[in-house]
Amino acid sequence: MSLCVTRTAWLASGATLRPQSIYPRIALNALACYNPKNSIILDQRRSLFILPYGLDVGLLGVTTYFMSKLKKPDPLNVISIFGPEPGTKESQDHPEKVVRCIAHRGAGLDAPENTLEAFKYCVSRDCNMVELDVRSSKDGMLVLLHDQGLQRLTGSSISNVHVMDWDKIKNIDVGSTHPNRKQYKEVYLCLLDEALDYLLENKVRVIIDVKGEDKQIISGILNTFASRPALYEYAAVTCFNPFVLYQIRKRDPQIVGALSYRPYCFSAQDYDAENGPTNPRFGNNLAIQSVLRGADMLHSLLWRWTARWCNVSAVLLHKDIVAPSEVQFWRSLGIRCAGWCVNRPLEKLYWRGVLKAPYLANTLLGEPEVNAPAVTEVEKRARDNDNDFDRAGPLIDRLLEPERRMSSGQN
Repeated sequence: MSLCVTRTAWLASGATLRPQSIYPRIALNALACYNPKNSIILDQRRSLFILPYGLDVGLLGVTTYFMSKLKKPDPLNVISIFGPEPGTKESQDHPEKVVRCIAHRGAGLDAPENTLEAFKYCVSRDCNMVELDVRSSKDGMLVLLHDQGLQRLTGSSISNVHVMDWDKIKNIDVGSTHPNRKQYKEVYLCLLDEALDYLLENKVRVIIDVKGEDKQIISGILNTFASRPALYEYAAVTCFNPFVLYQIRKRDPQIVGALSYRPYCFSAQDYDAENGPTNPRFGNNLAIQSVLRGADMLHSLLWRWTARWCNVSAVLLHKDIVAPSEVQFWRSLGIRCAGWCVNRPLEKLYWRGVLKAPYLANTLLGEPEVNAPAVTEVEKRARDNDNDFDRAGPLIDRLLEPERRMSSGQN
């Protein structure tokens, strides 16, 4: 006697035994019976075109990507913030509007980083664009701070300001370990509101680097723009995490966004082309470190897609991975490309004369003149020496100060 099963039960067992993208549909009145003679399931089926395994998932992913892709901000705001594109007629007619140097953390090598003193220093040096870092305290205040804690800046044991109220950290001197601490005494942490009030008053454009992934920082950035309409023309928001940037721009698409990137940002705290990734985040745990290296590989393949998914207006890249082709690639998409951190005078000339792209610098010292040629005296001597640029190496070392600090770490 044959055993009959219902259509629903047959579908459940069939889907388990035979995985495929779209399982064949069966007539509503069809029955499937077990044949003990040859152990074959007999059923009635309608012919249906079936996609190859996984193709339907891929099509769904592509469709979701384009349907969820964010809108572009007002292009006039992008030009207002980043200036005219180098090489355009407007940049030739108004070279003073072209953004060349962006003071990284307010030129943190010259003055205590992310402080009002640093921004005042930038204004005194006629620097019209700064980058600053912001994260939230326990009570939701937006504090200008790059690191999660205060150990590097103060030598204290505070490892996470997110678990502390603003009143407990606002009177800590963050300039006590700075190289120019004799010039900058009793320098304290600064709130985002205080910094923006000063910078907007002096018509300084800003790149706000969002640190952290909590709801407080996201809501705080949105409220800051809503309370200061001028920020849409003066400030851009950047982040290493594209999902944080996506949440901000999804709720307010008119905010100009930028994505920051460097290799090995998950597994290593520092990176440069000479030494590669250094200072592993979990060096004492091989399993976690291996997983993070895998995340780095995936990140390196997808970060350009996430930048376009967020519809950013600029990308901020580690200087050691930027070549003329990289700048041209983003320029062809209508996206600005800037590098960090460019501190040495020869590097600054290269970015101005060859790449023709803006750069973030920890120091405003050694800035070339606006109309300075890209070919330096060092390069001329090298060409005169049978085009052997290697012979100019010792000369470069004598002429240029090796300011490598702060240029190898994360933005």
